[in-house]
Amino acid sequence: MRQEVDVAAMLVVIPVVCALVAMGIAVFRGRWLHQRRLRKGIRTRLDVIRRDLYRMADYLGRLHESDGALWRPFEHGLIAMAACQWDQAIEHFRKAQTKADGAQFVPIYNQTGVCHYVQGRPDDAIRDFEESVRLAKRYGDKLGEAAALGNIGVIRHDYGELGNALKKLREALAMTRKYGDQHAAAPYLANIGNIYRDKGKLGKALKFCEDALAISRGIGDKSGMASCLGNIGNIHRDKGELDKALQHYEKALAVSREAKDRWGMASCLGNIGSIYRYMGELDKALLYYEDALALEREAGYQVGVATELGNIGLILVDKGLYSRAVPTLAESLAILLATGVSRGSRQVLFGLSKCDDRLGRDRTQELLKQARLVDGTIADLLDRVDQMRLRRPRQRRGRRVPFVLRRLMAGSPS
Repeated sequence: MRQEVDVAAMLVVIPVVCALVAMGIAVFRGRWLHQRRLRKGIRTRLDVIRRDLYRMADYLGRLHESDGALWRPFEHGLIAMAACQWDQAIEHFRKAQTKADGAQFVPIYNQTGVCHYVQGRPDDAIRDFEESVRLAKRYGDKLGEAAALGNIGVIRHDYGELGNALKKLREALAMTRKYGDQHAAAPYLANIGNIYRDKGKLGKALKFCEDALAISRGIGDKSGMASCLGNIGNIHRDKGELDKALQHYEKALAVSREAKDRWGMASCLGNIGSIYRYMGELDKALLYYEDALALEREAGYQVGVATELGNIGLILVDKGLYSRAVPTLAESLAILLATGVSRGSRQVLFGLSKCDDRLGRDRTQELLKQARLVDGTIADLLDRVDQMRLRRPRQRRGRRVPFVLRRLMAGSPS
């Protein structure tokens, strides 16, 4: 009789347990799919331009030990850089070149390249860095070679050449660890972390950024700490962990303010704006983007200016303020195309295509002319808009036939 009761109980319990297990699996799978969709959505959204917190490597070499005729103009260049006076800095470095000899050219070319990069002149910057590498190899300056290689890696990352960028940064990191102070490795570690994040290897990216943060904390480098905290925030953002991302961005902003680092403050403000953008709080996001834009303009960082203009324009599109969005997005796109930066152009063109849908081609052209764009630039921009419209997700799925198809099939020049 006891055995019969046990069997009967089991017949009742087993289905209940199975049902609970199935429910648990379903809940876990649902949460996993939600997080996966959220992560994918953040990485592929066309209404927000994502950004990294790069760190260019400064390199002074042994110039502080040189005579005053060389050190004074070089020092004045460094002071001008700290004040974001990039043209003046380059002028001082050119003067320093006339007094330099041998390996002394290595840091001068490196710092000139940093100035050109911030100004949005990446091709000039690469030429400076490559010359610094060439001279560093010639005179056996391994740390100077590492700095220039790492900076080339940052620009290659900007161009979307992830493999090439990673190779340069790994070379720079290896040289620094072998020949110099381990503390100098922080920028290379952080920038390698950025590449792995773009590759979707978030765990690996986090390890590199945390290692960089530990080094920056150890030497009291507040700008470095802020950069690393911001990049860790980027990783949490890509995971869909928006609250954690926001916490890291706010910490990074506080540290940047302590260091009076305008570049860092602008990056943090822009990233905080993007979090509120993801949360749907457009007005709050817009305030942060506008504050970031003011600092980017003040610092003369052209890629940052383009990023903030793009994000402001995309919010104006979502608010239905198309006439205000067009000149803002057009200014952003002009900078992005001139600098060759890979990220951002697609999002800006997406926003412009939506404006063109709503306003019509004639009104869009009129607004672009009011933004003081020349006819050839306007034609090129609108051609890019038409190509973007054909690739927009809604059209790819066949839900709507874009009016541009009718124009193209009819052979219309517009």
